[in-house]
Amino acid sequence: MTQMKIETIAADAPVRARRQLPASIVSIRAGARAPLLDLHELWAYREVLYALVRREIKIRYAQTVVGVGWAVLQPVLTTIVLTVLAGRWMRAPVGGVSYSVFAFSGLVPWIYFTHVVTRSSVCLMNNNGLLSKAYFPRLLLPLAASIGGLVDLFVMIVILALLMVCKGTTVGVGLLLFPVSLLFLTVVATGAGIWIAVLNLYHRDVAHALPFVTQLGFFVTPVAYSSSLVPNSWRVAYDLNPMAGVIESFRCCLFTGAPGISLFQLVVAVIASLALLGSALLYFSRREKTLADVGDA
Repeated sequence: MTQMKIETIAADAPVRARRQLPASIVSIRAGARAPLLDLHELWAYREVLYALVRREIKIRYAQTVVGVGWAVLQPVLTTIVLTVLAGRWMRAPVGGVSYSVFAFSGLVPWIYFTHVVTRSSVCLMNNNGLLSKAYFPRLLLPLAASIGGLVDLFVMIVILALLMVCKGTTVGVGLLLFPVSLLFLTVVATGAGIWIAVLNLYHRDVAHALPFVTQLGFFVTPVAYSSSLVPNSWRVAYDLNPMAGVIESFRCCLFTGAPGISLFQLVVAVIASLALLGSALLYFSRREKTLADVGDA
């Protein structure tokens, strides 16, 4: 009778070491160290990330009639409602820019942010069977939610560009920094998504509170209005919301007529976003060894 050899290897061992193991049953144990972000390992498992992103996109539009058209309908219909309520009735100041363009430019990053947070909140629970049966960097799951949402983001940006052309919006030199603004947005969304993914696995109340928090966040973030309307006594606390700086920088890069972002708001938003992503990676790395065990509980 053939005997199977069982090899034990640390989870943080180099990828090359795992590939050189003989054909046997491999038992993966927790490593002595948990690196904050192992870029080499993430690159080695890039094919797994590609498969997860492709599955994320397919699941989002599976058995839908409109398909990717939902990426257009949601911001368009919301923009129409905001234009009627805030643009015409409340006359919200937008610095000479068409309010429809102003509102749509705020909805684009906000919808991407809420999509990443919502999809990340269930990525660990929905893949618990995969976590307990196969080894791969667990960070790939929330990253797949973040990258998969880029498809809708790019579609919304194209629609925004067409709307700006129809409204005759003036574009300035800040457009050259637009990719930086997109990177800024991705950092904030990914950091928040990683936090929510782990917290929801350990505390299921997060799933119930998330819809309320995202709805409340819509009103305390300058999506339908400019942050210049916020009283000075509240500006420091208000600017701690990194999405406020993301949306204002998003608008400043796209057109010149929008109210500008202050240097203080930009600095605070950058520091807050980096702290959000850094703390999320640190918390995830410390909890990564027990993710599958908690999911089974």
